[in-house]
Formats: sequence, C-alpha cells, structure tokens
Amino acid sequence: MSNFLEPVDVCGCGDEGYLSIRTLPVDLAHGVGQIHRVPVYHCRSNTCPEYTVPDAVARRLEILAEEMEAERSLEKEFNWTDPDRRNRDRDPGGRKDARESLVQAFTLKFISREYEDARVVFVAPGQSVFLQSVPDPTEFYLLRYEPEEGAADAKFSVSKFYADDPILDFAAFAVGEPDGVFLKELALLALEEVEDALLDEFGPVKG
Repeated sequence: MSNFLEPVDVCGCGDEGYLSIRTLPVDLAHGVGQIHRVPVYHCRSNTCPEYTVPDAVARRLEILAEEMEAERSLEKEFNWTDPDRRNRDRDPGGRKDARESLVQAFTLKFISREYEDARVVFVAPGQSVFLQSVPDPTEFYLLRYEPEEGAADAKFSVSKFYADDPILDFAAFAVGEPDGVFLKELALLALEEVEDALLDEFGPVKG
C-alpha cells in the first residue's frame, strides 16, 4: 500500500481538507500517550474541531503505538521511518521508492511552519512547499523537488513569484504554473542545504 499523501482531501466535517498537523492521543497498554506532528486533513476553519486521518498515516500510527509500548514511552513524534529501507535500497526500484519516501517526509515537515518573515501556506507532499512573505503578502516562494534520474542527492529548486492571495490555486500550481504567474528561479539546492537556506532567507522558525 502506498504511503504517499495527496495535498487536498476531505476534512472530517465534510468540507475540503488541507494537510495540517495535530497532536493525537493514542491508547497504550501502559497509559494514554501522544503522537505529535501527525499529518491530517483539516478545512482550516478556526471553529472546526473535526479532521481526517489519511489511511497511510493511520497505518503508521499503529506501528508507532507498538514502538511506544515496547519503549514504555508516552510521547513520540510522527515519522515515516521505514525498517525495510535497507533491503529496498539494494535494487534500483527500491532506491527510487526510498528517495520518494524521503522527499515526502521532508516536505511534510514544513506543514504549518512559520518563519519570522514567511509562513508556509501549502504543501504538496513529495512535490513542493509554498511560502508567503509576511512583510509583502503578494510575494511567494516555491520550494520544489526536481527529480533527476541517477542523481546522488535529492535536489530542490527555490523560486520567487508574485500573486494575489487567496485566489491562487496552490493545488493546481503544484503540477503546473498558472497563466500570468512568472517564476524567477533563485537557487537549486541539495536536500540537506534547504533548511539552512530558508533560515538565512526568512529568519528563525516561530514556536
């Protein structure tokens, strides 16, 4: 079964849901625990308490709960660590799957993140991250995975563009630029360079 998530699905209230993060309770043999930063779909309404847990996330939560019981712990941060990754890395198809899983996990880290001068407004898992400038709300930045056959490292391009919000359709933008939007590419970075580059550009992460 695939672990890959869609950027938009349905909130628990029935409205359109966007990827967000929640701390969820989990029943354990030794008590009630918590798993932090769990990807869920939410409609973004401040008054809506509902959400939907993606099937792939629900399966992963079961595994994490088993790990917590074995460790006798009550808190854990959600992750996509794959215990079979070393076996899959032995064949080209496995390496590709591992790369895609790594990129998805990396992009999911940015959900709801806020920097001093920018905030993440949309994440297309395994594809792209959109950030909106705080000083100038019409200024956006696109962090996009650039798959390259045979490349040793995962690469991300960083581009800048201007657009009116909230009319911008980020879900459509994730697969192709809309008419009238000009992307100015600023950099091409290896995955391990991205975090530092964003901190240099936008300042420290809030919270």
